[in-house]
Amino acid sequence: MVTNLSKAKGVDVGAELLRTSLTPLTIPAMVADARAKHGSKIIYRQKFGKEWQDTTADEVFRRSQELGAALIALGLDKGDRVAIICENGASWAISAFGASMAGGVVVPLYVELKGSEVQELIERSGAKAVIVSSRAAERLGGRLATAEHIIVVGSDEGKPGKAPGFLRRGSPDMIPFDQVADYATDASRHELRNRVVDPEDLATIMFTSGTTGGMKGVMLTHKNMMSNVESARRKVHVEDKDRMLLVLPLHHAFPFMLLLTATTVGGEMTFENDLLRVRDRLQEVRPTLFLGVPALFEQMYRTIVRRAEAEGRMELFERGLRVVDVAKRRTGVNLGRLVFREIYQLLGGQLRFALSGGAALKPETAQAFFKLGIPVLQGWGLTEAAPVVAAQDWMPRKFFFSNYYEEHVGTVGPAVEGVEVDLIDVPEKEIYVNLHGEGEFVVRGPNVFAGYWQAPEDTARAKAGEWLRTGDLGRIDEEGNIWITGRSKYIIVLDSGEKVVPDELEERIADIDIVEDVCVVPRKVRNKTQVGAVIYPNVDATTKLLAQQSNDVTEKSVRAAVQEALDQLAKEMAPYKRVADLTLSDTPLPKTALRDVARGQLAETYGFDVEHWKTASPEDAPSTSASNADEGSVS
Repeated sequence: MVTNLSKAKGVDVGAELLRTSLTPLTIPAMVADARAKHGSKIIYRQKFGKEWQDTTADEVFRRSQELGAALIALGLDKGDRVAIICENGASWAISAFGASMAGGVVVPLYVELKGSEVQELIERSGAKAVIVSSRAAERLGGRLATAEHIIVVGSDEGKPGKAPGFLRRGSPDMIPFDQVADYATDASRHELRNRVVDPEDLATIMFTSGTTGGMKGVMLTHKNMMSNVESARRKVHVEDKDRMLLVLPLHHAFPFMLLLTATTVGGEMTFENDLLRVRDRLQEVRPTLFLGVPALFEQMYRTIVRRAEAEGRMELFERGLRVVDVAKRRTGVNLGRLVFREIYQLLGGQLRFALSGGAALKPETAQAFFKLGIPVLQGWGLTEAAPVVAAQDWMPRKFFFSNYYEEHVGTVGPAVEGVEVDLIDVPEKEIYVNLHGEGEFVVRGPNVFAGYWQAPEDTARAKAGEWLRTGDLGRIDEEGNIWITGRSKYIIVLDSGEKVVPDELEERIADIDIVEDVCVVPRKVRNKTQVGAVIYPNVDATTKLLAQQSNDVTEKSVRAAVQEALDQLAKEMAPYKRVADLTLSDTPLPKTALRDVARGQLAETYGFDVEHWKTASPEDAPSTSASNADEGSVS
């Protein structure tokens, strides 16, 4: 039941955004516009070994056109699907743009998917062509055979002579990326010029599983994507002088939209696929904007702390944090960049701010970066919204000369321009907006998706009239800031009527040293609904703790150690939130591509064999193609 939606305010903010948009409303028009405005300017960069490979706006347009004409010559009709299974790089962008110019629908797939998953999604989408990296192609082999044409990108972005061995042996079914333009004909080029792509045409199908399982193909039109680009431009104020470092995989809606935004404004985007090289790239690129997920920011901060420890400067580091903290609380002035100027320089020394998406950013992580003088802002959205719905505004004066951001840690900011957000009741969870001030967020605007691929019933369930149901719970404050408290479908309603938000409890449990993965779930204990938790213990931390206690490493001792930690945590929380049922797993819990636990992929039962646990690795966890659509975060 949908209730409590606000009445129309008289102005259709989505229509107003489209009317005043400076951004072309189709991808082909955007690429042409970027060439006209930015021509010889370098817009993409990537480093291979010691050599930088730069690509200008003019080259992007020309190579995209050549690819589009070649695809038409190979038989691609308007509306046909083209799957892309590549690491980030200029070839990914050119593949997407070329397919769009030909009227095709881009189907981005996670490069690390298992062969059976790739085969299923190629078949489900009916992809006529697949553009795949040489590394993925060698691994997937015959799983790509259901497509009519397979185009393989060499190891260095398709440079001549870089085609993999099996191509050099002359496979008739595969075309090297750097040779595909040879298939274009005068007739196909003429057809390309006359093939009209409209804003309402389908631009992409993004298969998402998030944390609930059951991959769904999210259909996004050109208008969905490009209107979100316009909203992002107005929110972030990104310009042609900005430099961005992209490490998020482009098969997600969030980085795809950022790629479109950078191309639109003529900004410089550097691609990096190896997280171990991020520090080097930061210093080389000197980005003005950095985009990441919470896990990356947490890792970056841990690296900063470890460096201080290794250099014997931990005491000095902690003293600096205290100085910054006291000054901020007393005066509102942020001294972080002055006290920690060396750290700021390690991040390039030009960073305006960083933006975190994909999952909830821990308040302590944001606060830690604030003390360093580095604003890490949070955004929110979902693939079905193309994807950005809200983001914190960047206001330098408030960051450097007030406590505004410290007081607003946890909010994802107000809705972006052109997008409306409201609240509805969730009766099945006994949540009512008028009573509690909270409800489920719903969204409407030109960014809201066209539906799920070949799944009309799922599409109907996702909508509340013209509004998109997000599944996220929370409130909207007087400033319009959105505060997310959890997922409506995961709220655990106890027999007592009390409600437990898994996200909140999982965040607390995840801070326990001996816990690696955790998922909070409802469990029946003595015929009563209570809080349960599936936990994969951290091997190193747990074995170290047991050694300190002079205990052998057994199932019983590991369980006792975890339970003791949970009991200690329970003393800090309301009694009804206590974990009453503990399940141990000897392998990592299934993850999305953004490294969140995929709740919908949890097994029915878990066992705990100590020897297996000791030898398990993160790679043992099943991963999904998750764009985090169901997680309610910018994905």
